[in-house]
Amino acid sequence: MQYIIKDKNNEEHGPVDAETLEKWVDEDRITAETPIRSSLMANWRTADDMAFLKERLAEQAVRREEAATMMEKSGSVLKDIKGRIAEKFVPASTSKLEQKRPYQYANMFSRSMAGLYDLVVILLVGLLIYFAGLVYAYYYPASRTDNSKQAIAEKDNMMIPIDKAAEERRLDIEKRLEAAKQTLKDDELKKTEKAFEAELKAEKAATAKIKAEVHENNLSADCPPYTFADKNAGYQASSIWMDTVANEEYVCLSGAPGAARWLKTGELNEIVTFGLAALLLGVFVVNALCLGYYSQTFGMWFWGIFLSKRRIGEVYFFRAFIFTLFWPLCFIFSPLFVYVFRRGLHEMIADVRLIRVFSRRQ
Repeated sequence: MQYIIKDKNNEEHGPVDAETLEKWVDEDRITAETPIRSSLMANWRTADDMAFLKERLAEQAVRREEAATMMEKSGSVLKDIKGRIAEKFVPASTSKLEQKRPYQYANMFSRSMAGLYDLVVILLVGLLIYFAGLVYAYYYPASRTDNSKQAIAEKDNMMIPIDKAAEERRLDIEKRLEAAKQTLKDDELKKTEKAFEAELKAEKAATAKIKAEVHENNLSADCPPYTFADKNAGYQASSIWMDTVANEEYVCLSGAPGAARWLKTGELNEIVTFGLAALLLGVFVVNALCLGYYSQTFGMWFWGIFLSKRRIGEVYFFRAFIFTLFWPLCFIFSPLFVYVFRRGLHEMIADVRLIRVFSRRQ
């Protein structure tokens, strides 16, 4: 259960959980008369109506009675206690953060570097989603590639006749070379051997070229691809197969011999679209939650940048979501707005600002 309170200035704080309320009672931020309501309810009650706060409020009453006795004895003690209580309820514009932790407006360099660090994180997550999509495509839709067309594959597989023809030509060259060795001698034999070696070399190059070109893509097939449309047939990962009968296009994910895996490009597009949508939604939600909970993303944390209200104060989820939503739309104008107004356009829309907080007092 989350709760919201009103302080002496009638400003609302929260939502926070019950443990935080108990801590605020210990810190005297909440008294028995402090208005409290559930984040799910509109009606207000006082703190002493909350059963889980009664024990802490009783302890607070004892502390206050002891403090009152001490204040009567010492004016300095009275002043100190008043200062402590006032410090808990000062307006946001003079908060403890502003008093003791001097801030600066975040400049474009720190903003840009923080954005770059966040982009690196996004790219790493994107790579994980990309490989997850490939694994899914390989082990699920592509695993359904037809493996029942061995007869068609033997007829379609052009590598076998290519190898046989190349072998026959090589044997013919070697036979002619042997015949020449029996009839020729000395210089004529050497010239003939060199000629045959050049012929063998040219034959190997021609065979390699044919193998590289055969079936690299099949744009006129009359059936879907099958597992025997593999690297032995000249296909490899990224090869395209067009089934002209069903008007379906396939892409090869693996050319493993006898176990090729083909995937419809439409299914691949769906996987890519889903992965991008998941990445964008995840980035938006995580970024907004980080800003709502911690006022920082990873890059902002690394560069010491905080998201704050225009008057220094904690930013909750609504402003964080607005800031995150408009950032992609407005970031191109950021250099101009930051230079003129020291805030980006998306910061103005969300009524927030990016600040840098130093650890030392000035």
